[in-house]
Amino acid sequence: MIDFTKVKPSNADTLKEIRSSRSASLFKFGVIEVVEHRLKESPRAASKLNDRMAICIAVFLFLIPVPYGANRPLAWLIAIAVIGLFTVGYFVMLLRLDPNRPVQLRNYKWVIIPGLIAVVWAACQLIPLGAATIMPLPPEISPPTVSVATSATLLGIPRMLSYALLFILISEVCTNRFRTENLLKWVFWGIVAHAVWALLSLSVFDDTLLLQVKDDYQGFATGTFVNRNSFATFMGMGFVVGMAMLVFEMRAPARRTPNQPHQVKGVTTDAVYIMILMFVIFAALLASASRLGLVSTLIGAWTTLVALLLRTGVSKAKIFAASIVLTLVVLIGGGGLLGPKMLERFVFLLADSDGRLELYAQTWSMIETRWLVGFGLDSYAPAFEVFHTPHLSTSFIWDKPHNTYLTLWSELGLIAGSLPMVSVIVAFFMAAYSVRNRQESFLPASAAVGVIVLGAVHSLGDFSLEIAANTYVFVAIVALGLARRSLAREL
Repeated sequence: MIDFTKVKPSNADTLKEIRSSRSASLFKFGVIEVVEHRLKESPRAASKLNDRMAICIAVFLFLIPVPYGANRPLAWLIAIAVIGLFTVGYFVMLLRLDPNRPVQLRNYKWVIIPGLIAVVWAACQLIPLGAATIMPLPPEISPPTVSVATSATLLGIPRMLSYALLFILISEVCTNRFRTENLLKWVFWGIVAHAVWALLSLSVFDDTLLLQVKDDYQGFATGTFVNRNSFATFMGMGFVVGMAMLVFEMRAPARRTPNQPHQVKGVTTDAVYIMILMFVIFAALLASASRLGLVSTLIGAWTTLVALLLRTGVSKAKIFAASIVLTLVVLIGGGGLLGPKMLERFVFLLADSDGRLELYAQTWSMIETRWLVGFGLDSYAPAFEVFHTPHLSTSFIWDKPHNTYLTLWSELGLIAGSLPMVSVIVAFFMAAYSVRNRQESFLPASAAVGVIVLGAVHSLGDFSLEIAANTYVFVAIVALGLARRSLAREL
């Protein structure tokens, strides 16, 4: 008899092993690798950040002239806050997205350092050192500080710093050729929009300022600015940028053919489009009837034109001959284009210059009193009252000397007041060098050269670059002209 309880099936051990392996598998766990993803840290993410920041800067430059040319303390504070937030937010994000990105600031140290030294001196003017003992003052003004209007100086310092921050921000953002040129074009389109609004305000909306009745300059285009000369400078900068875009488009090489290997584009659809927009800007400029605005704009545009023609291979003899012809055309036939208001102001130029020259003479006497230390940033108006003599009209409050160079020297002294000029001169030569030596993106540099010349000429007879909105746009165009693309990675 067979005892089945003692007989084992042949596959019993195999089944046991399978079951045991299955039971053991219940206690086996897969290894899950956890990877922490924060922000997408890469140069590409930093490039997207730069693209968005360029849009933010363009919107800021378009809106900042709206509140009366940003010539009010509240507008200054808003602009300072916006630029400060932009700069801090940008660098915080950049450090997280691309911590190894090289800083562009070192490329512009000779532009930034002189201006910062001037700001530091303005801060020193607030220190109570007994300024009257350092340099004697008239008995009417003997404050303990160098500045005779400490509150004005205190507000002016952050405004000056905001100009430097905007320059630094644009220099860091615009390391890509296409981004730089796009931002320059956005600035141009924004100025065109302001020109259209100025013409509408003058004609359709019954000569108003932000839809309100004007107190000054009735019958003249001022846009969102209070002063027509400041508005004319704003238009002039747009016209110079348009000139750079136009010449760059027309002188760009066309598609090569076997018969014409070196042909340029010439008059294209885009060139005609730019001409139309430039005409709108020029119409608004003429409607302002600003004599100095017109002259400085033509000189600045001519500078940009010559720089680009030389860069694109046109001979000096042809440029010289064309310049003579254009000058004769402007002098002989320009009268019909200027309009009666502009012509009338040119007729009375000599009569109007007497008061301006007297203002310059009295301001220079003021500078001689404190040529080393100045009277304090933004302190010209109260300080000048001590030196104002009856030879100059006493029916006005002369809050500015109508000459930016005299403003800087009277407020900061001859040494510190010359430092911002040094920054601009360095920027001019850097931009001119870029026009001459860059192989591709010399459009912004050519615009910067012309805008600097425009500002330098206009500052001889007015204070347009002391108006915050104009200064922000001026700084932006110069920064775009100096911006260098990243050689390692064009982001």
